[in-house]
Amino acid sequence: IELVTLEALITRYEEMLGENLVEGRWQDFFNENPFILNMAFGYPVIKVRDQASVGGRKLSGDGEKITDFLVKNSLTNNTAIFEINKTTFRDGVYTPSADLSGSINQALDQKYQFQKQIAQIKDNTRLYDIESYAVHCCLVIGKAPDGDDRKKSFELFRRNSKDVEIVTFDELLEKLKQLSAFLRA
Repeated sequence: IELVTLEALITRYEEMLGENLVEGRWQDFFNENPFILNMAFGYPVIKVRDQASVGGRKLSGDGEKITDFLVKNSLTNNTAIFEINKTTFRDGVYTPSADLSGSINQALDQKYQFQKQIAQIKDNTRLYDIESYAVHCCLVIGKAPDGDDRKKSFELFRRNSKDVEIVTFDELLEKLKQLSAFLRA
């Protein structure tokens, strides 16, 4: 990644974060910049497909369970489901918002459907280099909350959500900024 390109990407990301964009615009942004998805995981991932049907017969087929991105570990082929929800953490809310808990349930249901259908999906798409050993779910949602009590509540909830990794949009932006600072040094 060229440093100038990275700086332009950070600027664009900051502008988008300041707008009230629909989920589809974020999906397009991550499609254009798939390496950002890598930053949400602690291992190397590659995108298998965006808008993947995880409850149908094929990844490209029509299905009622569509995940924003299906990615896989580039070394083990274990799959991960990546879901986006552009809802912010609401002021004064110390328990998980309906959007957060609903998005977690959505990701868990997608995981369930995908694991149930994996053999059929692999056969029908002829994509045999994906595995569902322990499907990882990652949810990108909202911004980190303000205020010590809200931060504490969010971290307690997030760190106890063992099956869905929760990352905020501004945390991904901060990772991009840290990468930029590292490359400048």
